[in-house]
Amino acid sequence: MEEEQSEFRHWDELLPDVLGLIFTNLPIQELLTVIPCVCKSWSKVVTGSHCWQYIDLDERSCRRLSHQLDRMLRMLITRSNGSLRSLHVSGLQNDSIFSFITENVGSLQVLRLPRSLISDSIVKQTARRLSIVTFLDLSYCHKIGAQAIEAIGKHCKHLVVLCRNMYSPDSADKVEAEDEANAIASTMPRLKQLEFAYRCISTECVLNLLSCCPQLVHLKIDEFLSEKLDHKFLKEKYPKLEILLLYLVILFESDESDDDEYLDM
Repeated sequence: MEEEQSEFRHWDELLPDVLGLIFTNLPIQELLTVIPCVCKSWSKVVTGSHCWQYIDLDERSCRRLSHQLDRMLRMLITRSNGSLRSLHVSGLQNDSIFSFITENVGSLQVLRLPRSLISDSIVKQTARRLSIVTFLDLSYCHKIGAQAIEAIGKHCKHLVVLCRNMYSPDSADKVEAEDEANAIASTMPRLKQLEFAYRCISTECVLNLLSCCPQLVHLKIDEFLSEKLDHKFLKEKYPKLEILLLYLVILFESDESDDDEYLDM
C-alpha cells in the first residue's frame, strides 16, 4: 500500500506572498540578517516586495539604528517596489528622507512619523504625493505648524485619522495650537479621529472643530484648557460624550461600518 501524500506543504514550497505575510511578524533585524541565510527561496522573498508592505521601526530600533536609519529606510522602501501600505518610524532627522518617502509610496495609507525633524516647507512641497493616506501621525514634530497642517488638509482628502499631540500645554503655544486647530477645521471635514493632546486651545476653537468636522467619532484634547469647557452643554448637544481623567474624549454614534477599522489602527 502506497504511503499517502502529505497534506502539508514544505516551507520552501509556500508561495512568496504567503511567506512574506508570515515573515512580517518577525523583528526587522531578523528579517535582514537571519532569514536570508536560511535558504535561497527565503532570501528571495526577503529581498522582494512581499515583506515590505508594512514597515514598523519602533522607537527602540530607531534609537539603536539612528546612524543608519536613513539608509535602512531607503533600502526597505525601495524593496517595497511601490506596494508599501503602512510606515511607522520615529525621529526622521531631515527633510531629504521625508521627500524620498513621499516620492516612493504611491500605495501608502498609514503614515506615522512622530518626533521627526521635518519642516513646513517640505510638507507643503510634498503633501500632494500623500493623496490616498487615511491615517497620519505627526505628533511631537516641533518644526512644522499650521502651514504644513493646511497643506495636508488640502491634498489628503481621504484622511480620516490625524494625530498631532505635542508636549506644550502652556499659553505660549496657544496661538500656534489654535492656528493648527483652525487649519484642521477648515480643510479636514472628513476626519473621524483627531488627537490634539497637550495643546492650549480655547473653548471656541474646540466648538469650531466639532462644527466643521461633523464625522468625528473620537476627539482627544487636553482637559485643562485655557477656558474650561461647559461639560453640561457638550453632553446635551452631544449625548455620546464621555470624559476621561486625563483627556476629554468625545465619542459620537456612527452608522458607518468601517469606524472600528480606523479606531483600531
